[in-house]
Amino acid sequence: MANKKFYYKKRKPAQKNVEAEQAQVAKFSEKQLTTPVENLGLSSTTVELLLKNRVKIAADVVKRDEKEMYKIQGLNKKILLEIKNALKQKGMYLRGGDESVSTAQKQPQKSENNQEQKKDKRAKFGLADRDGRDDTASKQPAKPQKPEKPEKLTGPLPIEEWRKVLKGGKWGYSNGFSIVIPTMYDEIFAFKEGLASVEVDEKCGYIDKDNNLVIPLMYDTAMSFSEGLAMVCVGEKCGYINKNNEMVIAPEFDAATAFEGGEAKVKKDGKWATIKPDGSLVWI
Repeated sequence: MANKKFYYKKRKPAQKNVEAEQAQVAKFSEKQLTTPVENLGLSSTTVELLLKNRVKIAADVVKRDEKEMYKIQGLNKKILLEIKNALKQKGMYLRGGDESVSTAQKQPQKSENNQEQKKDKRAKFGLADRDGRDDTASKQPAKPQKPEKPEKLTGPLPIEEWRKVLKGGKWGYSNGFSIVIPTMYDEIFAFKEGLASVEVDEKCGYIDKDNNLVIPLMYDTAMSFSEGLAMVCVGEKCGYINKNNEMVIAPEFDAATAFEGGEAKVKKDGKWATIKPDGSLVWI
């Protein structure tokens, strides 16, 4: 009998917690919720900590309360305060937090340039793979803190850590010692699984480490590869391709995320679902 009481005790709070998370997420717009953590105006150290703990978009943050935030390995009171302030600037807050966000904060700001418009476009489709060294993110007001002493490099950086370089309005990559990808792209994103998404004249494709264009510039939006698949957009619809540029999941979704742990999230007709690499869906 004692075991049964313990069993029901464990189930009820779990269900209550799910309902609380759903109620919290419902308070914010899709645009707010799909904002990548790289675009919240956080320090690069905090962004790296969140991504390492699989916290990729604003929805992953706001659904938690303060107690749950402290479960993130490496998070402390100072970092939590930084995150709360960044959310407030975007008109959001943690579950159980202060709801007195001004109307002005909730109003979407107009894009000041094409770079901002590109960021909004990628966020619309649920993209969360932007490099923490985003040039627009660097324009956020700097918060007073002790400058970090740069780590002295002893050799070229591995491909996944190549640094974005901007010259003459075009992007390329450096390995920390020299330019390895010429500054010739309108936008370029982190190398993952040996390929990087690049953009020229508002069309996206993929290059390898030798700057060979292995997948043509034919997509309106393209996400980094993850578990052998990458989300791409044809017009306003999202699907998934493999490294042979074969469309393995047709572009019929309004938003989508990268595959992780054998599944991804997709949105269609206002509803979200979990999708498998074979295209099978489980509606949430």
